[in-house]
Amino acid sequence: MARRAIGCGLLLVGLTGCASVNLDSGFPEVRAAVEERQATTIVWNRGTELDQEAAGRLRALLEKKLTAADAVQIAMLSNRELQALYTELGLAQADLVQAGLFRNPVLDAAVLFPLSGARPDLQLGVVVGLLDALYVPLRKRVAAAQFEEAKLRVTGAVLDFAAQVRGAFYVHQANEQLLELRQAVVQALTASWEVSRRLHEAENISDLDLARDRVGTETSKLALRSAEVAARQSREQLNRLMGVWGEQTEWEIDGRLPDVPADPPPVNGIEREALARSLDLAHARQRIVAAGEQVGYDRATSLIPSTEVGLEAEREEGWKLGPVLSVPLPLFDQGQAQIGRGAAELRRAQQEYYALAVRIRSAARAVRDRVLGAQDRARYYRDILLPLHERIVNEGQLQYNAMQVGLFQLLRDRAQQIEAGVAYVEELREYWVARTDLAQILSGRLPIANGSRAGGMGGGRTRMKEGTNDH
Repeated sequence: MARRAIGCGLLLVGLTGCASVNLDSGFPEVRAAVEERQATTIVWNRGTELDQEAAGRLRALLEKKLTAADAVQIAMLSNRELQALYTELGLAQADLVQAGLFRNPVLDAAVLFPLSGARPDLQLGVVVGLLDALYVPLRKRVAAAQFEEAKLRVTGAVLDFAAQVRGAFYVHQANEQLLELRQAVVQALTASWEVSRRLHEAENISDLDLARDRVGTETSKLALRSAEVAARQSREQLNRLMGVWGEQTEWEIDGRLPDVPADPPPVNGIEREALARSLDLAHARQRIVAAGEQVGYDRATSLIPSTEVGLEAEREEGWKLGPVLSVPLPLFDQGQAQIGRGAAELRRAQQEYYALAVRIRSAARAVRDRVLGAQDRARYYRDILLPLHERIVNEGQLQYNAMQVGLFQLLRDRAQQIEAGVAYVEELREYWVARTDLAQILSGRLPIANGSRAGGMGGGRTRMKEGTNDH
């Protein structure tokens, strides 16, 4: 009996002693999913030659005028928050390895001193978990489901981050363009104010007219100051998201937003496509799987969570050796609470899955309407209002040359033309931000503006029953 127990113990050590944690496990799958959905490359910085290549690529990107895709790629290469995020994979892999390990044998020793002064008695015992080996496959199934959930969670977070960078880029690009237009407005109105001031000195206009002209000029200066602050703030937001500092923050971009493309946006069948490619739904499904595995584990271990078997030796006049068996009696706690909790979590995960599908459909329709609405408004400015203002300014210039209108009216028309350009840029910004959300939902993620998701980075992990991983 003793030899058999010792042999079993050595066999368990041989089976589990070589287990190790590969902290990189899962990252290739995440990288492939991100590249397929976002056409960008992610790098986990671990001090290898590949990291040096990524650093060289980062320097090359920062030396050119950045596009939205360049900004996203820089963030994927440089942002430290993403590097910290990838450790979620290592944590989940460590849990998976831990779930496959057997409990360590427990050695008990006691020395008893007889009051008569005789030789002390020595007691030795070693026990191992008998049922622990049977529960290992169940624990590994739970941990494996959690590991798959972690990969989906990290992939989704990376896609969210890429969309955030792209949207911030378009906002900054619009702010730079708006700043340029606000400067032009101030120049036009300042010139108009100078004309009004000279006319007032010649007593050709009243004090009231002069004050009205000055109000418009000073208001435009205030708007210019706001535009300057907005451009600086959006630049710093982009710096933070891209993870750059020092000389790296001296990057440049094309100061003008792209025009609305002639090709229609991909909105046909958007609900079906969003559901089919949804990582959020896949994550929710995996939470159901993990919760179901946990319920199965709870039911299997509810009555007898552990049984220990081993050897005990005692020395009195001579050595005595015999087997030891330890089995908990399920008189009070029969696992009802654990099973009920697991079943409740499973039902919650199922209901959240269906609620998420409804939210994805609604978000897809809302994004489609935003894109189409912003597209129509931007084109209306581009094709109708801006040409009208240009025509007004050109006709005014001809009449000014013919001395039919004054310089004051010509400058006013020019200021109104610039204000229409400001409105056009704002519509372009809304369009490209909406297109970012459209690309996000077609890549499998709900746009962040549509609220929190089930099973975010801060929680949603299916629990492992307490004590099952205590080795």
